[in-house]
Order: sequence, then structure tokens, then C-alpha cells
Amino acid sequence: MALLKVYIREFEKTRVTPARVQIWNEKGKYFYPDGCIHYEKDSHFVTNGNFEIQMPSGKAFINVEKGKEYFPIIGELNIQKGQDYHVDCELNRWINMAELGWYSGDLHIHRQISEMENLILAEDLNVAPIITVWNNWKYSNDDIRIVPKDKIVRVDKTHQFSILTQEDERKGGAIILLNLESPIEFDFVSDWHPAGFEYCQLAHENGFLVDQEKPFWWEAPVNVALGGIDTIGIINNHIQRQGVMDNEAWGKPRDKDRYPGYRGFVDNVLDLYYHYLNLGFKIPISAGSASGVLNNPVGFNRLYVYLGEDFSYKNWFLGMKAGRSFATNGPMLFFSVNDKKPGSFILSTNGKPLRSKISVNAESVNPIDNVQIVYNGEIIKEFGTNNQRKLSYEFDIEIAETGWIIARVFEKSDKTVKFAHTSPIYIQIGHKRFLRKESALFYANWCKELLSMSKADKERYATIIQREEVESLYRRAINFYENLANQ
Repeated sequence: MALLKVYIREFEKTRVTPARVQIWNEKGKYFYPDGCIHYEKDSHFVTNGNFEIQMPSGKAFINVEKGKEYFPIIGELNIQKGQDYHVDCELNRWINMAELGWYSGDLHIHRQISEMENLILAEDLNVAPIITVWNNWKYSNDDIRIVPKDKIVRVDKTHQFSILTQEDERKGGAIILLNLESPIEFDFVSDWHPAGFEYCQLAHENGFLVDQEKPFWWEAPVNVALGGIDTIGIINNHIQRQGVMDNEAWGKPRDKDRYPGYRGFVDNVLDLYYHYLNLGFKIPISAGSASGVLNNPVGFNRLYVYLGEDFSYKNWFLGMKAGRSFATNGPMLFFSVNDKKPGSFILSTNGKPLRSKISVNAESVNPIDNVQIVYNGEIIKEFGTNNQRKLSYEFDIEIAETGWIIARVFEKSDKTVKFAHTSPIYIQIGHKRFLRKESALFYANWCKELLSMSKADKERYATIIQREEVESLYRRAINFYENLANQ
């Protein structure tokens, strides 16, 4: 065996810095040093900046990363028995988003409280709400039922996490309840009763935020129709560092002929989100990784929120709800219409078409595949690249219809789907309303199918009263979408 000592620092800094590391050999075996946070689901560990490990002789490989804004370090060592090896790794930033006023967060984290300080520093993640309540008070093993008064832990001025986030994940799908003062509990909970919307409603009554964790969950259109949702997860935990979970789990399956493969999974998620925008909903996006449950590091999928110089935990969530954001698992994306950022409203008071200046800038550590501008569900502009890492475009268009506009960028990847997507900018032309009948019918039919499955399942509810409580919500959602379709 040989002793390998590793020290990780940022460029031109003397102190070691937390980071995420992988070490493996030619046989594909991964190694984990003592004293670090091991995460074997993704074959990595997190270090506070220095570690040592006994390694067998032979060729070894090391990969060091620190979130999204640093170049990764990839190295190779030829280990000889009985030797000591001292390796210095110097991390270099390729962008500093906080200096530009953008701060990152991951809404879906299932890690231990005791791990979080090192994890968010190693991933340079600014905001991290930990899910400590899952369904009926099923805590992770170092969490506590008695919740401390101050639920926000401030690691430093720009890296903070909270310890009371709740996920309701049952047969109707998953929602995430954020910034709770206390958990939301019901006396009796089964796979389908109460409906997920009941959690949404109570959360909103108490001033909490609700994230629709994925848009393909069966009850998602019910939650949206009845006003239960603040954000929708579009870069979600099925999109992982080493691949994509190419299915909708127990949600509504997509048409794989229309949406084939990994990219089809993503396109279906985006189209489901666009249907809501096409009905006039102004719901921003979100992102989450489900580290602790799935094969992602903390912050692999993250949401950047623009705050300028006014960062705080509370302000980050206010900015998220306002839609001043973009989601990413790789590239950075900056988008504006007439110098207005995502979340903005642009009004043509005289009802005439709006002459608009579109600006989009994308940058990544890896080559970019393409950049697209989507207006009311249609790609109106697409830019290819020549393996560029950074690109910038400006162009003028005339916007004649009320609606919404977003930018998205896809990075080249042979393992997964890496992309960034902005929250919408909303356009209002005079008093004209924007509504797509086909989107209303799409979700009306979805909810009818949900209701039909509920009626056909004689064992779904314990009582007739429970059945009526849930199915009445489904009928309300159907009526909502049908009324939109008839306008």
C-alpha cells in the first residue's frame, strides 16, 4: 500500500477549501478516506479540503469538483507500493455568480443535518432547505422532532441551510413544503387520502411555500388548478449526473414515440410546464437533486435567483417566488427582453405589437450544443455553436401576442441531459388575454383520467367520505380546465 495525501485550495489562496472528490483505480473500484462524508450512490466523498488515504499500487484517478462555478480537476497517478504521495489541487473559478448578483439553491435534499455545513461549502451552494419531514414524520436518523426556534443555520454570509422542509410523497405524486414553522399533519394519511392539495392549502394558509416537485405527477394539474403551487420543478431528480431515470415512476407516463430517450424525458417535462404557461398561469420554475435518495451530489440540479447585493435566506425565496431565476445542472444562462430579467412583466399599453430587444448569454465549463428562445410554446430562435463554451446573441423581434418568453441552453453531454432554463418573462399586449384551448383540454382530459382511475379503484379509500373529499377536488379541477377551454 501507499499513502496518498491530498490538499485542495482555491487559486491564489493558502487555506484548504471543501470539495467533492472521486478516487478510483483501473478496475473501477472507488476509494473513500476516513473522516470524510461518503456518498457511495454517486461514488464520491466530500472533504473539508485535505485528506489522506492508503492506496494499492497501480494506476489511480482523481476527480475534484466544487459545485458549478469551478473548473473540475482530473488527474492520474501511478501508485507504487511503500511510497508517500503529496498532491496539491488548485481549483480555479470560471465564473463567480454571487459577484454578478445570482445565488444558488437546491430544493430537494435528503441529507443529514450534521453533514450540511461541509456539503454546501463543498458544492458552493448558497441555499439548502433539508427535507427533515417526509410523509408521516419519518425523520432521517440524526434529526429531531422538537424543532429549534431558529431553523436557519448560517454557515457564513452567503451559505445557509434550513432544517424544516416537508415532502408529501404518495401515489398522487410529490410536493415540497418550504420554510415551515411546524410540520403539516393529518390524523389519518393513506396513499390517496387526503389529496396532496390539502397539504398545499394548509401550507398557504400558514404562509409557507409549495413546490410541485415534478409536473408529471398525477395530481399536479389538480394542485395547479386549485391554486396550490408556487413553483414547478423542471430540472428534477430524475436528471442525474451519470444519466437520466428514463421514466415517470408512478406518475403519468409520457408518449415515448413522441418523446423518446433522455431528451424526450426532458422535453415532456418542459411541455407539461409550458401547458400551464399557455393557460395564463404565472408559475416560476424550480430545481432539485434528491441527494441522499438518488445518485446526485447536493446541488447537482440547482436554481439561481437574482438578488443583486441583497442576499438573505428569506430574500432568496422571495426572489424564487417572483421568478427572478434560472435552473441549471451545468450551463449559466442570462436572458433579458428590453433589459428586463426573468420574472418581469412587459406591457404594451396601446395594444400595438411590442418591438423588443432580446439578449441571451450562455456560458459553460463544457461545449454548448444550442441555445433556444421559446415564445408561447414555440421555438422562435435557435442558435447552434461550434463547440463554444461561451456565446452571446442580441436580436430584435416584434411581439404581437400576449404571452410568455423563455430562454434555454443545452450543453453537449454523452451521459445525461445538461441544460439551463429561465423562468418566463411575461408580455401583455393591451388588454388581450393569452389562452391556448388545447392546453386546457389537455389538462381537463388528464384530470378526467385521474378521476376515472379513482372511481374504478374500489379499495383506494377507507370510507365513502374520504372518496368524496378527494374526488370532489378532481371534479373541481376538471371544471376549471373545461371552463378555460370554453372561453
